[in-house]
Amino acid sequence: MMVVLCLDVFLGVFSRYVIARTFTWYDEIARLLFAWIVFLGAAVGVRRSAHFRLHLLVDRFPPGTRRGVHVLGVLVVMGFGLLLIQQGWKLVELGQFQRTPVMGLSKQYVYASVPAGGALIILYSLPLFWRALRGGADHAAA
Repeated sequence: MMVVLCLDVFLGVFSRYVIARTFTWYDEIARLLFAWIVFLGAAVGVRRSAHFRLHLLVDRFPPGTRRGVHVLGVLVVMGFGLLLIQQGWKLVELGQFQRTPVMGLSKQYVYASVPAGGALIILYSLPLFWRALRGGADHAAA
């Protein structure tokens, strides 16, 4: 997706400044791809445990408290994923009545990135959750 996004934006800039005739569709494709990249990227961040954590604070807690904080952190991430699914689905339903101005694509394609990202966030949080429950908090989100 990132390669296609880069090519799309390059074509948009090329058409505007070299050909002096802007392609009208490149912006819509860029927005669609960017939305998907954001939500899929958030899920990949969860899978890799790459999101922000407060190690400096959490590492000062006793082991039992630290484990609880890690479990709570993973549950918060999973709750956020659930929120993305619930609210994203409302957007998808709303998108059936909306079209992009140039290409006439249903905005459901853009809005579907939200619940898809939320579902993947929950899916990728499950191993972290089990690891945090067992006490292996080194890779669990907090």
